[in-house]
Amino acid sequence: MSVCSSLNLYPESEAFDKQTLAVGDGHCLHVERFGNPEGNPVVLLHGGPGATWSPHMVRFFDPDHYHIIALDQRGAWRSTPLGSLQNNTTQHLIGDIETIREMLGIDRWVVQGWSWGSALALAYAETHPERCAALLVQGIVLFRPGFEHWDFRDSRDLFPDAFSRLEAFAPAEHRGDLYAWYHDVILGDDTALALDASNQWYEYSEVLSNAHRVDPALTGPEESDEEVLAGSRISMHYWQNAAFLPEDTLYKNAHRLSGIPGSILHGEKDFNCLVSAAHDLHAVWPEADFHTIPDAGHSIFEPETARLLVEATDRFREF
Repeated sequence: MSVCSSLNLYPESEAFDKQTLAVGDGHCLHVERFGNPEGNPVVLLHGGPGATWSPHMVRFFDPDHYHIIALDQRGAWRSTPLGSLQNNTTQHLIGDIETIREMLGIDRWVVQGWSWGSALALAYAETHPERCAALLVQGIVLFRPGFEHWDFRDSRDLFPDAFSRLEAFAPAEHRGDLYAWYHDVILGDDTALALDASNQWYEYSEVLSNAHRVDPALTGPEESDEEVLAGSRISMHYWQNAAFLPEDTLYKNAHRLSGIPGSILHGEKDFNCLVSAAHDLHAVWPEADFHTIPDAGHSIFEPETARLLVEATDRFREF
C-alpha cells in the first residue's frame, strides 16, 4: 500500500475491533485494533501520562503489514474510571500491556511510544526485553533527577513572557516553588482552581513543545474540561512519584535494551522534552538508529519527524 497525504502518512482507517478490557483494581481499558489482524503486531503508547491520543498516530504504520494495537492507559480518555489515581503506576501500566499481549496471543511485538509514551515503552522494554521485536521512541523522556523543576523553574529564561504568565497565576508567596504550588492545586479539592491551573500548565507546555507546521486536525480530539483535569492530575501523580521508578532507572537499566533494534527520534527545538535525553539514551543503547531533527519541536506530526518515523516503521514491519 502506498503512503499518502502531505506528510506521507498511510491512509486513515477504521478500527476493526474495539473493546473494553478489565485489568483488575477496578480499571477497564479502552483498546482498539487496526490494520491486518494477521500482520506483525505493534503496540502504540500515548503521551501524558493521562492524555488522549490521535487516531492519526495509526497512520505511521503500513496497515497491510501491521496489526496495530492502541490503548487508553489507566484513567485516560475512554478508559475508566476517568482520572483515577488509584492503582495507577508505571508497574500497573506495564502489567496492562502484558495483559493485552497475552490476551491477543502475541509472542513479540514492536513497541512504539512518544513523549511520556517513550518512557513507558522504555520501562516495558527494560522489564520484558524478550517481548520486544523492535522499539521506536520519539520525544524522549527519561525522568532524570530534577525533571520536575524544568517546567516550573529551569525553563524560565527560554520563553520569559510565557513563563511570567505561568508564574503570575500563582499567589506571590508561592512563586518561589511553583512546582509545589501547581502540584498541590492540581491534586487538590478545588476543582475549578485545579482546572484553571491545569490549563495554565498545558498552555506553557505547548509553548515549550515549540511545534511548527503541524496541522491541528492531526493532533487528536479536543479534550473536555473533565479530560483536561483527569490528564493533568494523572501527570502530577506520576511527577510526584518520579514515575514510580527508582532514581534514574530508565537510563541505568538501558543496558537491558541490548539486542533490541530500534529508532530514537527527537526534535532539537523541543523544549518540552530536552534533546539531551535522546543523546543520553543513544549513548547507552547505541544499536538504535538515532536522529535529531534540527528545526523540529515536540510533535511527531512535524514533517521531518513524521518522515523519519514512517521510514522506521517500514524498516521494522518484517521481523
